[in-house]
Amino acid sequence: MQQFFVATWLLLAAAAAHALEIEVQIEGLDREQEANVRAFLSLEREKEREALTKGRMRLLHRQAPAEIRRALQPFGHFKPAIGSRLEQTNTGYHARYQIEPGPRVQLAKVEFNTTGPGRNDTLFAFGLDLQPGTFLNQARYEKLKQQLLSDAIEAGYLDARYTIHQVRVDLDSYQASIRLQLETGPHYHFGEVRFIQDKLDPGFLARYLRFQPGDPFSHEQLLTLQSNLIDSEYFNHVEVRTLRDQAVADQVPIELLLSPNKPNRYRAGIGFSTDTGPRITLDWKRRLINSEGHRMLSELRLSAPRSSLKTEYTIPLERPSQDSLSFSAQGDHYDTDSRLGVRLLLNSAHSIGLDNDWRRTIGIDYSYENFEVGAQDDNAFLLVPYLSWSQLHSDSLDYIQRGHRIDFRLEGATQQLLSSTSYIQAHTNNKLIRGLGDGHWRILARAELGATLAEGLTDLPASKRFFAGGDNSVRGFGLDEIGPRDASGEVIGGRFLAVGSIELERLLTGKWSAAMFIDAGNAFDPDYDAEIHYSAGIGLRWHSPVGPVRIDLARTLSTDEAALRLHIVVGPEL
Repeated sequence: MQQFFVATWLLLAAAAAHALEIEVQIEGLDREQEANVRAFLSLEREKEREALTKGRMRLLHRQAPAEIRRALQPFGHFKPAIGSRLEQTNTGYHARYQIEPGPRVQLAKVEFNTTGPGRNDTLFAFGLDLQPGTFLNQARYEKLKQQLLSDAIEAGYLDARYTIHQVRVDLDSYQASIRLQLETGPHYHFGEVRFIQDKLDPGFLARYLRFQPGDPFSHEQLLTLQSNLIDSEYFNHVEVRTLRDQAVADQVPIELLLSPNKPNRYRAGIGFSTDTGPRITLDWKRRLINSEGHRMLSELRLSAPRSSLKTEYTIPLERPSQDSLSFSAQGDHYDTDSRLGVRLLLNSAHSIGLDNDWRRTIGIDYSYENFEVGAQDDNAFLLVPYLSWSQLHSDSLDYIQRGHRIDFRLEGATQQLLSSTSYIQAHTNNKLIRGLGDGHWRILARAELGATLAEGLTDLPASKRFFAGGDNSVRGFGLDEIGPRDASGEVIGGRFLAVGSIELERLLTGKWSAAMFIDAGNAFDPDYDAEIHYSAGIGLRWHSPVGPVRIDLARTLSTDEAALRLHIVVGPEL
């Protein structure tokens, strides 16, 4: 019987401990200060523990004022006034702390010195951005101190360290002083770079280097090198070793261990959009053909309105991660409400990376096209030199707050050079994304413009005409549904294009957001009538792991009979 009562008492004690609920209320502090206080409070950390007893709770409550004082010191508050109270409530206990932080300690003196071989380097000329007369903030001091040390190591002072780092507070004068001394150590430089692998020519791999032996050592340069080698897909693992123990004088050898990737990549994908319906993509990439890094990609895209088969052979140039020469052959079949045809295309292109994420491509196409547009059934041969610039910038791969895409292409052909017609055409397609306020709102703007100089519209094959309407054009209309029409009312495209869109999006919860938008534009031609069409609508967005899913319901505003159209698109925002 005695054992039964003991067991019962233990169960009741455990139940009471489990049922103990504590609310911690902190008043008088800003958000950052309160967060630090809660991190210091033992009562805050232990209140969810099932084993917390009333006695332990009262002990932690008595310790709280001392913990609060320590938590406020990094902000320069060394004389806070703290009122504390612990009360029992219907559901448990309520711990309340009323805090007056008091005055902040001011910096009276900031002393920074640099010793060692780099003491005269301009990198250290300004020391820390802390001035006498400002308030002491130890969190900012630690951040600036660590940043300066990181900058020193990045600049090649690999042995840099602080020999003196002191923050002293005089509570009588209520002032603080900082004393900091950085020993730079020697200024290191890059030594020999060794690639440990047996697949690629060492001379080819050396083209990935953006530095030479003797250049100042830089971790950022090594990270860029590692990233570029991984992005090349030649290797599935790249390990960078800094061989400090083998340094000769101030030059540090670098060793890169490169594990080869599988030579072939096979990929299959499915997608959907209202314009194309279901689509299937199959591709085969030969990552490495020879020791000079040549590669090849074959891709098949299948959908009801548009299908294509393309094979491209790429030769990396002097900067393999940015510059290339490519040769490709492509076959296209299109069958929409506005056009029907087949196009065979040969292409050669020279592409280079420029500053600020710009890319310039100079190329030449030679194509044969058999097409039907309206009542016209024709074919065309075109030899088309072209020049294009593009820029893609994004601050995120997930929910973009600042990003844009710019594409501009200028091309032309002449009957005097293997072409059945003459024309000059300019086309640009751009998109802008900007976050507003706290990041829950975004504005998305899109503009597409095109202009063609040609004798007449019927001289141009279907692929060189402009059409409007569809998921990524003027929503509310079908793919290529709007544009100049012939005498029978069939859309035949135009020599000019102007399409724009503005969209306001609001993040709702998690990965979901809602949008409202207005689209406007059309394709135009001086020989045919065409008016600007408008639409407006609302949309729902799901930011999935594979890219945004956009569901839009658009209403036409410029037709006699307003119609609603559903648009569904899966794909990148830029």
